[in-house]
Amino acid sequence: MAKRTSHVDYDHIQERLVSLIRIPSITGQEDAAISQIANWLQRLDVEIDYWNDGIAALQRDPRYPGHEVERAWAPVVVGVLRGEQPGATVLLTGHVDAVPPGDYSLWAEEPFSGVVRQDRVYGCGASDMKSGLVAAMAAFEAFAESGRNFPGRIIFAAVPAEEDSGLGTLAAIRGGWQADAAIIPEPTLSAGGNPELVIAHAGAMSLRVEVRGKAAHASRRTLGESALDHFLTIYEAMRKDERAINERETHPLMKVHPLPYATNVGILRGGNWSSSVMDSLEALVRVGVALDETIEQAEARFRNAIMEHIRDDPWLSGNPPHITRLASGFGSAGIPRDHPLVQAMAESAEEEFRHAPNIAAAPYGCDMSGWVRLAGIPTVIYGPGEIELAHGPNESVSLEATYKVARTLVRATERLLEADPQSLKLPEASDRGDRSNPGHHSGGGP
Repeated sequence: MAKRTSHVDYDHIQERLVSLIRIPSITGQEDAAISQIANWLQRLDVEIDYWNDGIAALQRDPRYPGHEVERAWAPVVVGVLRGEQPGATVLLTGHVDAVPPGDYSLWAEEPFSGVVRQDRVYGCGASDMKSGLVAAMAAFEAFAESGRNFPGRIIFAAVPAEEDSGLGTLAAIRGGWQADAAIIPEPTLSAGGNPELVIAHAGAMSLRVEVRGKAAHASRRTLGESALDHFLTIYEAMRKDERAINERETHPLMKVHPLPYATNVGILRGGNWSSSVMDSLEALVRVGVALDETIEQAEARFRNAIMEHIRDDPWLSGNPPHITRLASGFGSAGIPRDHPLVQAMAESAEEEFRHAPNIAAAPYGCDMSGWVRLAGIPTVIYGPGEIELAHGPNESVSLEATYKVARTLVRATERLLEADPQSLKLPEASDRGDRSNPGHHSGGGP
């Protein structure tokens, strides 16, 4: 085991991470980053699958989650290492896309500079999750450089569009890639300097809520019906529903969070003149999906909460809001705490960090839900970034944490390759984050 971890090189990780940050792979513009990773893989003696899944084909797929960013395709690159004996297949995967950097004046350095200061690398996407992706590739490369004297198969997959509903992971699944266990190095680093091991996460979807009013001159405001006033009534229903879904949660790992399932109004648009009563309003809303819900159930719950709240409202009962799902986003997902994947990761992390990782659940969604729910692959999240720094100015990541996570992934992969593939299968029927409903698992792959 020590021999393979010795192939993880600190300076090489820093070089790769800086290079990847300097490619501004904002969601919808991931081609250059995927191409760079493909170039790195081509320097190794591995099998490579590199393709673009067209957006039209993705939209026809019954599992299509929707997307909000304009794109023509989803580029994916996969590297494969086959061992000398039969065995389990382990997937190391992450996304290349990052959210826009926002106001450049809030950044101390140019957002895509990849500046290194002591132990930290700064730049858009550093924490979420280019550091994790580089760590996964470093682990994959350690196996490529140390011979094929291992059982089973290791897959490394770099995908786009995680920040836009997980479209890239769907493309990878559509490409036929399957595994017996998957690890996603999304940001999980805790304040104590040890990554948490996330075995369940909430889901989320985005909805458009359109509210009608009635225009009138502002000086005769009472003759009109303000769409803003009526939205505030609807907003009360949203908050009431948010309280209810959070108060009913019983999963011990989710109850740790102050707000496991958040409903957030991100954008409001309405009106056309300050002297006119607002006759229409559009709100873009993010709705949390609980561990025991599907996306469809969560949407129905949200709609019913609003309709019940406005049932006796003089205006809204006759002019109900029009609610449209923009993107399904991520469903919730989870695996049992006693699953062999969790055990392998926990033991490996303790060996590398000299501290047992905290087993946790996350209030945000990510590609784990795609691999668990659509492909039936047991999956955990474990990475070097810090979620508190993601999606904000001056995003950064620890190089030491990235290096140690890469070594942890090598250790965990070695353990999983030795496991009986049958022992890694998820339970057939379950509906909670600790007993996720994974769907069909076929193993195999291209």
